[in-house]
Amino acid sequence: MVKELRQFSEAVSDALHEIRGATYEQIDKGLDKAMEYMVDRLVEATPVESGLLRDSWETEGKYKNVRYINNTRLNDKGIPVANLLEYGKFGKPFIRKTVKKEQEKIINIIQEEIKNGDA
Repeated sequence: MVKELRQFSEAVSDALHEIRGATYEQIDKGLDKAMEYMVDRLVEATPVESGLLRDSWETEGKYKNVRYINNTRLNDKGIPVANLLEYGKFGKPFIRKTVKKEQEKIINIIQEEIKNGDA
């Protein structure tokens, strides 16, 4: 997953570098929209048993031009449930699939906000 996420991060970075003259504020607005879109897709893709995992997605955008999406749900042993599902022997991987499926849409959201955000 790390390699795929690194590739996704690099693709977003490359897309941002193609847009010359964009301000930090424009990029941040695009990242905010893309982050919210991605959280919605992750919520939709999250397996539902109790609903606790689905309700535990959180976002963070305290740094310029950087956004984070995390799932905070832990099992009774303190292990992140999303990790167990993604990598466990009896898991049901969904995070990597969702990121890969939505990668192009995320890049488009960011680029569109930068190009048309102040229009």
